[in-house]
Amino acid sequence: MMANVQTFLNRAGINTVPLKLVLFLFLATSLLVIFAIQQLTSSWAIAFSCYVCLFAQLLDSLQNRAAKHTLQQQLQWPNYLDAIHSAIWAGATVQQALVDCSPHAPKTASWAFVELEKDIGSGLDLDATLLNLKSRLASPIADRFVEITRLAHGLGGQGFLPGLKAQASQLRAENANWEEINVKQSWVISSARLAVFAPWLILLLLGTRSETSAAFNTEIGLLILLIGLGASLFAFRLVRLLAKLPERRRILVET
Repeated sequence: MMANVQTFLNRAGINTVPLKLVLFLFLATSLLVIFAIQQLTSSWAIAFSCYVCLFAQLLDSLQNRAAKHTLQQQLQWPNYLDAIHSAIWAGATVQQALVDCSPHAPKTASWAFVELEKDIGSGLDLDATLLNLKSRLASPIADRFVEITRLAHGLGGQGFLPGLKAQASQLRAENANWEEINVKQSWVISSARLAVFAPWLILLLLGTRSETSAAFNTEIGLLILLIGLGASLFAFRLVRLLAKLPERRRILVET
């Protein structure tokens, strides 16, 4: 469970803060938000309902951030491959090229390339170094690059430079299509988020009136809140499922 949370935070680019600190800050902020809404509306039912909607909004924002970071990482990979191609063409070894070209690597995955440099500096062989990079990045693009490099290294470097050039060209064509699709999809998702969660913002404003909070503190009011909350979350989840795009699958990985 904790490993899954850490992986999700890494994908979202939140990897500089310890996981325990992130969870503590999340719990403290959650309690503060619930208490603030309760003080504003004088209704625990409204407070918890609005908090659940805010939490769903936060979770969706993190998922969007993770998807955006993944796309940015994919867009920067061709530059890294071109830099390695140029370095090796100029006479550098594969290990030297991997380290020297790290500034051209995806910025969102810079931590993995720092670890790559440590592996190479510690004297780890190229094959093990590449496998560690593959495990850390957990990306289909990284998988292809690592396996092409390992295969070419095993064959004495034969066909490595043409393979890098071909992979960079293919990635640029793929990334152009993915970027266009993601821009169009974001319009749909943003509209859906506004349509689903806007009524809860209105409820929060109306909840400042004593008669509104009194109405929702009854059993019928609580039932209405539960039905509305369930319908809102289901509707947004349905939009997410219908608008979900297929992801690049990791094929070159042991299962």
